Amino acid sequence: MSTVEHSLDAWSARATGEQLDRGPSLDNLGGAEAVTAEARVLARGPHLPTLLQALVHPESSSAEEIRLALAPAIAEGFQQPFRAWVLAEAVEMLCSHSMLLDSYGSVAAKALLGHAEAALTGERDAAFAHHAVAGLLQMSLGGYTNHRRLLLLLTEISGEEPADALERLPLLIGIAHDHYEDAGLLEVLRTMEGSQTLSLAARNDARYELALATLRAGLGAEDRQEVTRLLRSAALRLKIVETVEEARLDARAYRLALDAVFAFIDLENQPIASARDHLVASARELGETVAQRRAWSARMHQPRWLEARGHSEAAWLQLVATLRNASARLLEPSWLDASKVLSGVLQVYEASRSVYTFTSASGSLEQLLSPPVEAAFIRELGLLNHLQKALEHDPELSEHPDARRLHTKVEERRRALETGSTAEPPGKSASGQQPWASLLNDPDPVLQQKVLGVIREHERGYALTGNILLDRQLERLHAELTQSPAWVEPEHSYFASLLTHFLRFLHSRFDAQADLLSDVTAYLGPPIPGKKYWLEEHVQNDCLQYLQGMLEPGSVQRELIDVASGRTDITYTPESGMRFVIEVKRHKSKWTRERLEEKYISQAANYTATGPPFCILLVGDHSDHTKGYTSLEDSVWNTWQARSTTETPRFVVVGVLPIGRPTPSDLTRLSRQSRRPRRAAQPDANAAT
Repeated sequence: MSTVEHSLDAWSARATGEQLDRGPSLDNLGGAEAVTAEARVLARGPHLPTLLQALVHPESSSAEEIRLALAPAIAEGFQQPFRAWVLAEAVEMLCSHSMLLDSYGSVAAKALLGHAEAALTGERDAAFAHHAVAGLLQMSLGGYTNHRRLLLLLTEISGEEPADALERLPLLIGIAHDHYEDAGLLEVLRTMEGSQTLSLAARNDARYELALATLRAGLGAEDRQEVTRLLRSAALRLKIVETVEEARLDARAYRLALDAVFAFIDLENQPIASARDHLVASARELGETVAQRRAWSARMHQPRWLEARGHSEAAWLQLVATLRNASARLLEPSWLDASKVLSGVLQVYEASRSVYTFTSASGSLEQLLSPPVEAAFIRELGLLNHLQKALEHDPELSEHPDARRLHTKVEERRRALETGSTAEPPGKSASGQQPWASLLNDPDPVLQQKVLGVIREHERGYALTGNILLDRQLERLHAELTQSPAWVEPEHSYFASLLTHFLRFLHSRFDAQADLLSDVTAYLGPPIPGKKYWLEEHVQNDCLQYLQGMLEPGSVQRELIDVASGRTDITYTPESGMRFVIEVKRHKSKWTRERLEEKYISQAANYTATGPPFCILLVGDHSDHTKGYTSLEDSVWNTWQARSTTETPRFVVVGVLPIGRPTPSDLTRLSRQSRRPRRAAQPDANAAT
């Protein structure tokens, strides 16, 4: 046994579970000198992933110098890996750390390309094909290697390659098509779908990727007829995938969502009652499918770069909530409602097909890359619907003297898009500007600011943020929620939708300037002259307005009385008899989690006494922010509250938003004052000597 292996065995025998998860440091492996001396043997053996992990361990000293010294050995390890599983672990470790990609990305990419070509020609173990292509795809998306090499490799697949080498490639080919839109990749998938040498599961994987490619084309089509044709074609393919393999819950979920869209599109050809029953059934089945999909996949290993789980589940659950609510409004123009459901399908598609990666341009910043889907027609219809609802349900907007003219323009635009009479392409005006520019040519700045706020919040609510922190917060909170016995449908989808938009509200306001939405967000900055503090109602008003624009019209209200003998601040009632509460508080002193929970949690949890055991506490932190404030990551957490041993524990999400922040100029002035030396005190002339 070598020195490094002996040290590794000794460390693993005494390491805690947390230490084992982090892996060994260079010191745990016997020190930098021992690792350098045995680097070639380690890199060409089963310890290549361990060696890479030690190089990025936070306790490894002088790791940068050692990374350079070990470059030849690491390159040799990627060129001559011990086994396919060793290469898989090494690739996962490499692509999870920007430092490793910067040091070894080029040599690793060259080696992976050689392994993939050799596996596809039968010159190497077929198991190398998937791992090599997966690594090349991640590095191509991050800009660490030229993506044309990967596309050339994949588009030359003829179907005559060893079946074992092709078995797991359809998903990777589909992801590559999402981001590079090379038509040759679809031809490869069609070849694999019709191949008689591949297994039934592999052919069905190719069929599923073709279905999603058709769905993507439908979402990006420029008129109603083409959208409908392509979506029906995608639904037919998804139905075949589902029929061939009963366990394809992903295909079933997409198919159910599209069935709901068709219920709106075909509204004129069927009775209202039949369409409503169709929607109710689709929402119920989709909710059950999403829950089952999560239960089946929760403990299965899935490379985290392949799916933004937090966004994906949140997007599915939000779509379920949309379908449940839409069945009550079937008398409205069918394509307006269909556009909202289609916006949900688009969001699900973008979330489920997004990938995590480091990019060479961003350095050590991990990013969430979404497939580029313009979807101008669907996005514009969705925003038209959003503005229409704002005019109907926002008193300040609807009662404005110029609101009628705005309403007329919205109606004209909607009719033009539905009939196809507009000469402008969806999403742009003839002058190349957004069509909303014509709606904002109003002399009244109050109306302009109001409409701009509606548009901004709509775009924030129905698009991925690309924020890794938000994604991880959603994933963590959903994992906690599954522990509640009350986490079932329909409460599941409704609260998940509310929680998603609440977190997005916090993210959009946390570092925003006070003039983000004029007077609406002024509370984020210094109080108005003559006042020391902002009131709770300022935070409440902004959160209320945001959620009213994001959730079902009429479902979000303020200050309902006689709820658990109290008065709620913000109430979300997605359907009769189901109520979720957001309690808003202002805190004027330095806070800790324990102090906030002790002071406010009981009241927030009490509002769940007659409804689902889930609620939200929003705290406006009005303490002194001259020296900064707590990070967003530490400002969102959850807790459980049970008033008796028999009561179902109440799940409370707490979010703290810093308000009353000083401006940058105030911070500069205060900083200068703190650095200014104090003048020495003058001696008292009358003091006794």
